[in-house]
Amino acid sequence: MRTSFAHGPKPAEFQRYIVLHDTEGTGDADSVINWWDASGHGVAAHFVVNRDGSVVQCVALDNIAHHAGYGDTGHNDFYGTCDESRDDKVGADQIGGWARDYGMNSYSVGIELVHVGGSGPYPEAQLDALDNLIAYIDAYYGSESTIIDHKAWRTGNSDTSPEFASFLANYQSHRRHAVQ
Repeated sequence: MRTSFAHGPKPAEFQRYIVLHDTEGTGDADSVINWWDASGHGVAAHFVVNRDGSVVQCVALDNIAHHAGYGDTGHNDFYGTCDESRDDKVGADQIGGWARDYGMNSYSVGIELVHVGGSGPYPEAQLDALDNLIAYIDAYYGSESTIIDHKAWRTGNSDTSPEFASFLANYQSHRRHAVQ
């Protein structure tokens, strides 16, 4: 974990969402994390899941990570989040009037999957690791967070790829990539 990626406290009562992302790059978790760190923007997810199923944690669950950024104007109300003082917003840059809401980071855990949209299937080991990670997050907080992908928060994101659509539906209804 890197303290430079933590942007304020996120006590359990504020946890509501798990936001899934694709890295849109072929590098492993370590290269993704090093790129985030080198950018100096303070952007990172709580976890990165490699294609081989290994998981790297970047930010403690009781801290805010800047993974969702600004969302569509009106989404704070839609998702029941608000832009409040727990988030230090260090490195956050507004992207336009259509995306003014900034509450999701304070109410969610971000998970990046190493994947590029259109590059083929998600490996079973990666999906199994995501199953286990979601179960871990549920157990940590003692409740089930709503699962969304990044493009639900901000229109126009590539996260997650079209190849993930059926898995996302299964995660949202069964908390696993495959219905059992």
